[in-house]
Amino acid sequence: MREASAVRLGETALLMRLAIEATDLGVFDYDLVADRLTWDGRTRTLFGAAPDEPVTYAGSFLPRLHPEDRARIDAEIQACLDPRRTGLFDSAFRIRAPDGARRWLSARGRRVVAGGRATRLVCTLLDISARKEGELALQAIRDRYRLVTRATNDAIWDWDLSTGTMVWNEALQAAYGWVPDQVEPTGAWWIARVHPDDRAQVDDDIRAVVEGRVSEWSHEYRFLRADGTYAEVLDRGYMVRDAAGTPLRMIGALLDVTERNQVGAQFRAVFEGANLGIVQLDPRSLKALRVNAKLCEIWGAQPEEILGQSVAKWTPAEDAVARDALHRRLANGEIMQETLEKRYRRADGRLIWGRVNLVSQVLGDAIQTTAMIEDITQERLAEERQRALIELGDALRDSGARGSMLNAAAAILGRTLSTARAGYRSVDPRAGLSAPGGIWPASAAAADAAPRPLADFPATAQCLRRGETVAVPDVTGDPHFAGDAAGYAALGVRALIEVPLIQRGNLVGVLFAHASEPRDWAPGEVAFAREVAERAWDALGRFQAEDQQRLLNRELSHRLKNTLAMVQAIASQTLRNAPDFETAKESLAARLIALGKAHDILLTGARESADIDAVITGALSIHDDRQPGRFAIRGPAIEVGPKAALSLSLMMHELATNAVKYGALSVPEGRVVVDWQILDGGAEPSLRMAWTEQGGPIVRAPARRGFGSRLIERGLAGAIGGEVSLLYEPGGVVCRVEAPLAGFQSVD
Repeated sequence: MREASAVRLGETALLMRLAIEATDLGVFDYDLVADRLTWDGRTRTLFGAAPDEPVTYAGSFLPRLHPEDRARIDAEIQACLDPRRTGLFDSAFRIRAPDGARRWLSARGRRVVAGGRATRLVCTLLDISARKEGELALQAIRDRYRLVTRATNDAIWDWDLSTGTMVWNEALQAAYGWVPDQVEPTGAWWIARVHPDDRAQVDDDIRAVVEGRVSEWSHEYRFLRADGTYAEVLDRGYMVRDAAGTPLRMIGALLDVTERNQVGAQFRAVFEGANLGIVQLDPRSLKALRVNAKLCEIWGAQPEEILGQSVAKWTPAEDAVARDALHRRLANGEIMQETLEKRYRRADGRLIWGRVNLVSQVLGDAIQTTAMIEDITQERLAEERQRALIELGDALRDSGARGSMLNAAAAILGRTLSTARAGYRSVDPRAGLSAPGGIWPASAAAADAAPRPLADFPATAQCLRRGETVAVPDVTGDPHFAGDAAGYAALGVRALIEVPLIQRGNLVGVLFAHASEPRDWAPGEVAFAREVAERAWDALGRFQAEDQQRLLNRELSHRLKNTLAMVQAIASQTLRNAPDFETAKESLAARLIALGKAHDILLTGARESADIDAVITGALSIHDDRQPGRFAIRGPAIEVGPKAALSLSLMMHELATNAVKYGALSVPEGRVVVDWQILDGGAEPSLRMAWTEQGGPIVRAPARRGFGSRLIERGLAGAIGGEVSLLYEPGGVVCRVEAPLAGFQSVD
């Protein structure tokens, strides 16, 4: 019987040991009476004790416990052994494994009581390191989650899709004013706070995420605050699914982007409304990411022609070296803030200048480059035009001839305005023809050499005669110049600037710049053409003044010789025919005074001619005794040349001298009528003049003809041609003159 019991007990012990070994448990048996500690193989392995190493509670067990757990575990074991307690031991603690790793063990046991006192403590030990690490990691995650929800301004929500409950963190109140008592823990409460205009789209997006396979969701909408206003929010959510893909919960964060959107709207308003062209680009690829309307205007392109493409295409090929050097700096990540001036080629092919403020900056992990571009084409052109005017001044000053001066002005005008040709044409007002006087480039001289009738350009000629500068962007598209289009087409001209030269009310010259393509002339370009013309006119005036001075010098020499010859003849004839010295002296003095007055009339005018009325009045002034009606002088205004003026003055003087001595001027009631008229009946116009004396004594023909009579009959006729007749009518002397008008007006 005992043997059978022993066998059964042995079998039971074996089964227990096998069960313990199967569960990976270790056995801890502490005999309090003998103060003996027994560890099985598993426990020895856990604590790193050798199979034959003696172990004790105080020397082996406690020292192997983690210092932070040692006192606690010893106190819990002592409490378990206290007869007043339950005698159960259940705890977890850390030990330092032989490999240096930290392990967590779970110990469960019971005290054994004999004779009224605790005699043994038997426990099982289980390695729970993996489970404990997981619990600690999960707790760390929970702790971080709590810290994040407290630290962030985002309202974080957790939506259990199986129950429909939704919980929020404290930021819902801090950011949107919703206190916990006002918040229902449901998804329906949240959806109801979405703006009515946004609600359907948000609801549809959420359903699409729930029913689909995606895990992330993002949406911007308006969310109701507790005060009744709406905040613009960015809501981002993450879907949690089980292994089968069934949605379990959704966690998200609600960020208030109202201020950001307002700033963004302000930035967009500034960006789009700026009077500078702005382009944001990727510094490495140089692709345009964003452009404003002003940049499109500057480059003459649509946004789609710029966005997503390299901005390098807008720099002309001839500037490629400088462009590529700048782009390499950007591609290498250099942080830049520079201002430079560079050229661009617009979509229409026209070159422009831009002042570029280039800024690259770090935004997050990326570098963004922004270029702000101001169109300074007109500014640069104004500088070029100013330099051209300085060059023109030097050229005009150094030009020694009229032709070289006009060629220089044409070249500077054409080069500066980049036209097909430029030049000067003189105009004959009577013939209505314009002839070339200077042309650029030289290759255009042959094609522009022939005179042109102004009638081929009626509208242009009309404007020029009024002294107006003509600037036409496209002669074929301007109805006002429709009558001129054919004439300009023959010259290959589509756009033009023409500046008139007006002298004495007549169009005498035109400075022009012609383009072969339509062109919108800028105000500065028109002003530049006027300035070049004004300076060219001044230079022409200088050349004309010099020509006039040379002509005057020659005329003065010629006139002086003629005058001296005339004085010599007058003196010789006067002295030869005078009866005595006193008479000769008086006659010579009077004749020289008349000659001097004629010269005075000629020299007081701005021209080489004089008005016929002034010549006659001046010659008769020394004989005028101021009696009313002595002289009646009448006829049309006529300019007479110097020879005619001198001869006419002497003739009038001789007639008046004779009238004072013998004729109408010798008596108070006598008078003289001098009249003239222009006759157009012949091959060329002629002038008919008559000297008629009235109210004087009866006239008798002189017995002999002296120098005075010969001077009257031959002096004027010899100077201008024509015929002079002197008649001694009984009622008064009559002198008639008829000669070609051209002879009277000749300046030779």
